[in-house]
Amino acid sequence: MLITALAVIAGIAIGAWFRPLPNNKASTASPPPTYTDRQVADAKSKVCAAFEKVHQAVRRNFARDQGADPMQQFAVTVSVEQALLAGSVYLTTTLADQPATPRDLATAVRKLVNVFQELTIDYLNGQGNPELEPTLRAGDDATSTIQGLCK
Repeated sequence: MLITALAVIAGIAIGAWFRPLPNNKASTASPPPTYTDRQVADAKSKVCAAFEKVHQAVRRNFARDQGADPMQQFAVTVSVEQALLAGSVYLTTTLADQPATPRDLATAVRKLVNVFQELTIDYLNGQGNPELEPTLRAGDDATSTIQGLCK
């Protein structure tokens, strides 16, 4: 009888040893946040206002007269690079501060940020507008998309 009881206890112990433990862990993935219509509208308004400020700064700097003086040309080039870099940082920060931004608008702004950063690096590498035509077109396309979404 003792041997039978020990065999039963040993069988239970072995079975318990190999049985998988229940998964009592709470899910670490939280559901995506939901936003009210008001929060979405406010975020869109703020992102669109930031875009407009950046757009004006970039346009003004690209439109500067480079003249014939090499120092003036250099100064205008640096100014354009600053506008692109500062604009990309400002837009990225604004998006981070406005998580309720509509997805299509946020995607278009991120695309423009990527174009600005690529242009900055390419200008710093001495590339000119002919080599950058595809990137400039991508920036124009992103700008048009954002302007359409911000109406």
